[in-house]
Amino acid sequence: MTVPAAAPPATPPAGGPRPPDAGVTTRVTLLALVTVLAVDVVRASGPVLDRAFTVGTVTVAVTALVTFVGAGLVAAVALLATGRRGPGTASGATVLAVVAAAGAARLVTQAVHDAARFGAGLVTAALAVAALVLTATLVAGRPTGGRQAALGLTLGTGLSAALQLTLGTWDPLWRGGVVGSVVAITLVGLTVALAVVGRGWTAAGRPRRTWVLGPALALVLMVLANPAFAASQSGVPLLGAGTATVLAAAATVWVLLVPRVLVPAVRVCAAVLLPVATAVAVLVTGPVALVAVVLAEGAAGVVLAAALSTRRPAPPGVPRTALATSAVGAGLVAVLLVYLLDYDVPLGVDNAWVVVLAAALVAVGGLRWRTPEETSVRESAPPLRANALRFLVLPSVVLLLVAWWASAAGTSTAVAVDREAGTMVVLDWNLHYGVSADTAVDLEQVARTIESEAPDVVMLQEVARGWVLGGGTDMATWLGHRLGMHVAFAPAADQQFGNVLLSREPLRDVEVVRLPFGAGPQQRSALTALVDGPDGQPVRVTSVHLQHRDQNTPTRLEQLAALERALPDDGPSVLGGDLNAGPGSPEVGALTDAGWADALDTAGDPVALTYPSDDPEVRIDWLLGRGGAVFDDARVLSDESSDHLPVVAVVRVGG
Repeated sequence: MTVPAAAPPATPPAGGPRPPDAGVTTRVTLLALVTVLAVDVVRASGPVLDRAFTVGTVTVAVTALVTFVGAGLVAAVALLATGRRGPGTASGATVLAVVAAAGAARLVTQAVHDAARFGAGLVTAALAVAALVLTATLVAGRPTGGRQAALGLTLGTGLSAALQLTLGTWDPLWRGGVVGSVVAITLVGLTVALAVVGRGWTAAGRPRRTWVLGPALALVLMVLANPAFAASQSGVPLLGAGTATVLAAAATVWVLLVPRVLVPAVRVCAAVLLPVATAVAVLVTGPVALVAVVLAEGAAGVVLAAALSTRRPAPPGVPRTALATSAVGAGLVAVLLVYLLDYDVPLGVDNAWVVVLAAALVAVGGLRWRTPEETSVRESAPPLRANALRFLVLPSVVLLLVAWWASAAGTSTAVAVDREAGTMVVLDWNLHYGVSADTAVDLEQVARTIESEAPDVVMLQEVARGWVLGGGTDMATWLGHRLGMHVAFAPAADQQFGNVLLSREPLRDVEVVRLPFGAGPQQRSALTALVDGPDGQPVRVTSVHLQHRDQNTPTRLEQLAALERALPDDGPSVLGGDLNAGPGSPEVGALTDAGWADALDTAGDPVALTYPSDDPEVRIDWLLGRGGAVFDDARVLSDESSDHLPVVAVVRVGG
């Protein structure tokens, strides 16, 4: 096999020879920004692809595969268009072309809506994956390039997490308005500007293990750059958990700048640690999960530095690079799809092992004995100008400080309202992880609808806390902060998806009730607590979500029986939830037999419908009371921020 010749050295400037690491800062920063852009776009593709779920799981799987595997075609076109037919490796001009295209598509996606956003979002995802692969291989295909690429990817991971914290985990694409547009334009503008600076760059070759970027990007999206995941999994407040993830990335950058950190023993330890730490992070709850995320971040940086080595470059040719890019897209989407589809077609094992498998694949890709740093390059010149590169962590730290300031400045308290004596207002809503029927995630509209009713207690279902399908938002934390209400969360499908109680008054004796799995396909739960109602009288409030398939009536009856056994008979009680059962069903009959009375049946419109929100056909969302809790009024609200409509009612207690 003929090994491609190394790229010719750059022409020294008139003032003398350039230092051996000239341009490293620009290359590392460019890759970091491309990483932020790619994470932003791929995360946004979750709500975009949710539109295909309305057709079926096969449709969404095929759509996702075509989209992300199509990144290989994008890479091939970019290489041919910039004259790279011979070597088949990206040049600075290639990277500029694909980054500019991805940036333009990202801005178009920001501007359009509904069906147009669906198409634009998927095109942008393919472009962004191609941009990440071509930029990473350009950076890696130079002396000490593996370490430089790992630095860029790690910096981008930290920047992405810090940006999410600054925005309260509500991504700029969905936020819209001035803030969303400014963030999008700034990110795209900076990335394209750096690509323009590097348009003359060349590389000696492409890493043989380019495919490792696929599972690595999935790991970044789901764990390493996902503050909401860290918070929901560990139980640590969002800002604290997010701060740990950002600082872990910054610390990893500093470690990678130590000249001899990539010795064989360290690389082997990192390769072993990465899947182990990931397993702890996704399978264990509590603060130890956050420690595991921090350790996984450090291990991933070391592993990627070895995996992206070009000591033995990959064979040249456009087809090979295109296939490698498609492999990255396939690896990424396989992890995300298998993990998420388990909730509709169970795997038979905990889907968290899919994430562990992704970490293991990354570890295997980085498990090598020799790296470029162990050749004459290290002896002839310092591989990196560490003092300058250390300062690249400052933007993520600055964003982190902005996030803390924004959180403190934006703290609100629920506005006091006058109630008729002995009454309280309750609201129930299945939020469909924040994704609306018109391909949007509008948390502000959700908050305004809730706020307009000034409820004392809100029962929510399908609340996401870091779910990629919902855009990675921490809906529980965001809504609690925005509305100034106390929050309790109960995991259902996993720690990132479940039920929520929001309350003006503190929630006491909070309990999570795990419901029988039955025929599946998804784990369900209920969340119950006591609040001080009118005149300080305790009222039990419960949010529940039952199994969803039409043929699952036996499972739903088992779940209701388990809930009835778990709920204390301790006075006035209000139960709200998505029962996935309509009027006259055995499920509603079981509740009636247990003493529950429905709000709409007794104080509203008994024929009101709640699902789907854009054209309601059935009523499956309920507010029920017993034990001295009776309803004075009940209504279905008009809001399409979810695929369900909310139900609100006035409850009289002790009257």
